[in-house]
Amino acid sequence: MRIAHVASEAVPIAKTGGLADVVGALAKALGHMGHRVFIVMPLYRQTMNGPIDAEPVMPDIDAGEIRFRIYRKHIGPVDYVLLDAPRLFARPAPYGTSDGDYPDNPIRFAAFARAAILAISTVIGGADVIHCHDWQSALVPLLLGRDPLLGGAMTGTPTILTIHNLSYQGSFEPWAIDAARLPRELFTPEGFELYGTVNYLKGGILTASRLTTVSPRYAREILTPDFGYGLEKVLEARRNRLSGILNGLDTGVWNPSTDPYLARNYSRRDVTRGKRACRAALAAELLLDDDDSPLVAIVSRMAEQKGIDLVAAAIDGIVASGLRIAILGAGDDAVQNEVLEACHRRPGRAAVRIGYDEAHAHRSYAGADLLLMPSRFEPCGLGQMIALRYGTLPVVNAVGGLADTVRDLDTDPTGGNGFRIAQLTPEGISAALRRAAKTVRNPSRLLDARRRAMAENHDWKRPARTYEALYTELLA
Repeated sequence: MRIAHVASEAVPIAKTGGLADVVGALAKALGHMGHRVFIVMPLYRQTMNGPIDAEPVMPDIDAGEIRFRIYRKHIGPVDYVLLDAPRLFARPAPYGTSDGDYPDNPIRFAAFARAAILAISTVIGGADVIHCHDWQSALVPLLLGRDPLLGGAMTGTPTILTIHNLSYQGSFEPWAIDAARLPRELFTPEGFELYGTVNYLKGGILTASRLTTVSPRYAREILTPDFGYGLEKVLEARRNRLSGILNGLDTGVWNPSTDPYLARNYSRRDVTRGKRACRAALAAELLLDDDDSPLVAIVSRMAEQKGIDLVAAAIDGIVASGLRIAILGAGDDAVQNEVLEACHRRPGRAAVRIGYDEAHAHRSYAGADLLLMPSRFEPCGLGQMIALRYGTLPVVNAVGGLADTVRDLDTDPTGGNGFRIAQLTPEGISAALRRAAKTVRNPSRLLDARRRAMAENHDWKRPARTYEALYTELLA
């Protein structure tokens, strides 16, 4: 099949979060299965150090008075089609800065959706299915056959829209309709109108041939008011076209036996010695006390969704329980400041590194005994899968993909692989970590749990086959 993914980011070209990991890894897995796979995405010039390292394609594309120059870059089994419009995408960051989102985002991503459709039609010669990701490409299924600026390009092509995080919807004031040159007749409850706003994601939800989310549990959660963010009724109306497919993990990138960033590589066979060396190296790097107390890691965006504000309030209790904690992440300034203050109160026992450092993230997963993920909601989560592969036991709030992948060792001693937080409060987090620390301090139980965790298979083969079956169904 010829499969075109349309996304605002994908590794290794541009990444701000898990969306890029998922799009790049899924495309690569499908390519290795023998399909012809394309990723159509904006070209963010700040990700290209120096001259654009890609082949220019002629002619340019006119997407509603905005011209895109097209570049192609072949990486592994995937063709990356990069849409270059400096006026829109030559920015310091893809979506916004610390001051907020770019005010012209509705214009930027409407133009991107049109340019993506035209690029698929002309530059790559069409596709059997178009797979869109999140709100930034959700206009693609809505505009197909409905936008006069496209001249009927790709009309009738099956589309899939994957919702990676429903809390980000591309919701704008009505001025966006004319500014983005969107057809006014689509501003209806059957189009992209939601409570008087323009909602790009809603438009895609109502018009895509099929909908997916990134875990089975999240597919059920988003049909409820607690997780639906105002779109639960829209999704409920299309639940028969909605499915949850658990994300995979790029096991070539995340492999403790070959990971170049670790102080010592290890496998299931020598996990105890390997993790001991990695833990000592991580503690030394962060100036944490050099002792045998359990080490808890967090690798996360600093955001309330991730429960990091609760962690800041729990740090004193965590340290009082005899644990050390190492935090890596960036995000909301207020949350960051809370974490910084809490860690500064506990030198040698708590440390934080603000920012995202890929190498340090690898060392955190390998060097920790426990990975803490107290998310208020988590569509899928990759951190817990990485932790399992590195023999680090996850401690999670059982929502979304965390509930689908983490089984509590205390309730399932022979099949468990981590711990679930019973109550999502600072006290509840501390209590769950105290329970987990008992296993860490029990060498035989810890070794058994680590080896069981590392034996699990969360690679992309199974989800890629599931998507392949979905594409095949749409083409039947």
